[in-house]
Amino acid sequence: MRRFYLMRPLYCKLTFRAIIRELRIAWGFINNDIWDTIMPSLLIFITSCIFNGRSWKDLMIPILISLTYAVLYIYTFCISNQIDGIEEDRINKPYRPLVTGFVTMKETFTRMYAYNFVYLVYALFLGLFWYSLAWTIISYYLNLGGWSNHWISKNLVGMTLGTFILFNVQWQIALQPEQVISYRTQAYFAMMSIWAGFALPIQDLRDVAGDLKGGRKTLPIAVGDRKARIILSIHYFLFLPAIFLCAMLTMVPLKEVISKPLNISIFIIQMIVHWLVAYRLLVYTTPEADHRSYLLYVLLFCAAIPMVCVLKS
Repeated sequence: MRRFYLMRPLYCKLTFRAIIRELRIAWGFINNDIWDTIMPSLLIFITSCIFNGRSWKDLMIPILISLTYAVLYIYTFCISNQIDGIEEDRINKPYRPLVTGFVTMKETFTRMYAYNFVYLVYALFLGLFWYSLAWTIISYYLNLGGWSNHWISKNLVGMTLGTFILFNVQWQIALQPEQVISYRTQAYFAMMSIWAGFALPIQDLRDVAGDLKGGRKTLPIAVGDRKARIILSIHYFLFLPAIFLCAMLTMVPLKEVISKPLNISIFIIQMIVHWLVAYRLLVYTTPEADHRSYLLYVLLFCAAIPMVCVLKS
C-alpha cells in the first residue's frame, strides 16, 4: 500500500499523458470533419430545440449529449475510412495519424472495435440504437466493403443515408420524451439528405491523385475531369436548386414560397450560391479552388439547416 502511494504521482502523470495522447489521436482523425459533420450536427440539434419550442434552461446536458454523439458518429466513421484510405492519404492528406505514424495500424483497428462498441452502447442508452447500428453498417460497407470505390454508392447512397440518420438522431436528442418526429419533418429530412448526398461528388474533384492510387472510381476519374465539371455545373445550376425547393415544399405550399418575402429570399439566395459554385467548377480548376468551392457548399448546407424554423413561422 505504501508503495502505491509513493508511485501515485507517476500513475497520475502516465494517465494524464495517455488521455492527452488519446485526445490528440481523436483530433487527428476528425479535424477535417468539424465543419461538415460536427457543426451541422449541433445546428440540427439547435434547430430542433427552436422548432419544437424546447426551453433553453434545461439544455446543458442535452447539448453535451449532442456533441459527444456527433464526435462518436464521425470518429467511428473516420477510423475505418482512414484504415481503408491510407495510400490515398499519403498524397491527399499526409498529416493524418496513420500516415505520419502517430498511431499504428494495429492500434487503429483496436480503436475501431472499441469506439464502435462505445458508440452503440451510448446510442442504446439514448434510445438511438437502430439508427446508430444502421450508421455502423453503412460505415463498414463504405470504408471496408468497397462502397467508397464508386461515386454512386459513396455519395448518392452512403452519404445520403448518413445525412438522413444524422438529421434524425440529432433532432431526437433535442426532443422531450413525449415528443416524436412528424412524418412531414421526416420528409424534410429525406429531401435535405438527398440534396446533400447528390451535391457531394464535388469533393472528389480535389482528391483525384490520391483516389487514382487507391483505385477509386470517383466521378472525375470515371468520366474525366472536364466532363465531370460540366456534369456537376449543370447539376448545381438546375438539379440541386430544384431539390432544395422540394425540401422547402415539405414544410410549406408553393404559394407560400412565392408569396412570402422571407421564403422567396431563401430560395433566391440558395439558387445564387448554387450558381456561384457551378461557375467556379468551370472557371477555377485547381485542387485548392475546388476545396474552396466545396467549402462554399458546406456553408450553404449549414446555413440551410435552420431554414425549417423560418418556414414553420
